[in-house]
Amino acid sequence: MGSETPTVCVFAPSILVTVTVESGSEGFDDIHFHLGGQGYWIARLVRELGERPILVAPAGGEAGKVVRGLVKAEGMDFAPVTTEGATAAYIHDRRDGQRVELAEARSPDFGRHEADDLFAKTLQHAVGAGLCVVTGRRPTDTLPADFYRRLAIDLAAAGVRTVGDMHGEELDAYLDGGPLGVLKLSDEELVADGRVDATDEAAEWQAIEVLCEAGAEAVVVSKAEGARAMFKDVRYRARSPQFEVVDPSGAGDSMTAALAVSTVRGLDPEEALRLACAAGSANVIRHGLASSPAELIARLTPLIDVVREQT
Repeated sequence: MGSETPTVCVFAPSILVTVTVESGSEGFDDIHFHLGGQGYWIARLVRELGERPILVAPAGGEAGKVVRGLVKAEGMDFAPVTTEGATAAYIHDRRDGQRVELAEARSPDFGRHEADDLFAKTLQHAVGAGLCVVTGRRPTDTLPADFYRRLAIDLAAAGVRTVGDMHGEELDAYLDGGPLGVLKLSDEELVADGRVDATDEAAEWQAIEVLCEAGAEAVVVSKAEGARAMFKDVRYRARSPQFEVVDPSGAGDSMTAALAVSTVRGLDPEEALRLACAAGSANVIRHGLASSPAELIARLTPLIDVVREQT
């Protein structure tokens, strides 16, 4: 499909360098260098699904140079904001088949001018694309939560459509600022935020309704078996094939990428949920976060069962 200009702006409060050690041959190890972080993973799958994303994120220090080089090598549009502090990085050991964290460098503190530059670039490219994916902070990120409130106000004022993948303080701050288009979060995040006491169906539907009343136009809650969602006061339940899970990490980000693509293309709720759940299902059967091929997602999409719920 393709586009000469970006169709999706992805705001990421942090991007990181990942170094993974895996078992090699002849007694040596294989060492892989990749980019990581929610925003990057979402942008990568948006591109795989045929849209053109532009990633807005901070980059600083030696790790920031690696980020710039890897993004350039991949040919992805990137609007970096230079920070004095170094970009976050981590090292994982997967020689035994499981991901074991060996070391992590946290995200840098933001100076006032750095935060202003990040805000300005996000707004600039969001207006240009017409759609902004707003991602949440990592536990070690230091960007103030009020950044999200301001972003909500200004994106709404500029008429930019939004897809949000966040919870906790970021979500509360964003909803304090203004309306949110599509919101994607998981059932575990509903519990972590105290919106439900447990993954009880009635409580989840009530939490979804509360989020819609608070300003979300649509809410999609990802679950192991698929998703529950509400679009314009209509409830939907999506069920995915129950494949054997190789790695569940990144399934939610894959769904968010698919929801962004669905928004750009004006898909109806049923089509959007099928594409999102297919992207999530394709992710869990392989290693590599939000890295499924578009052809596999397309094959899985008709297998997703979506029904309207009676209220």
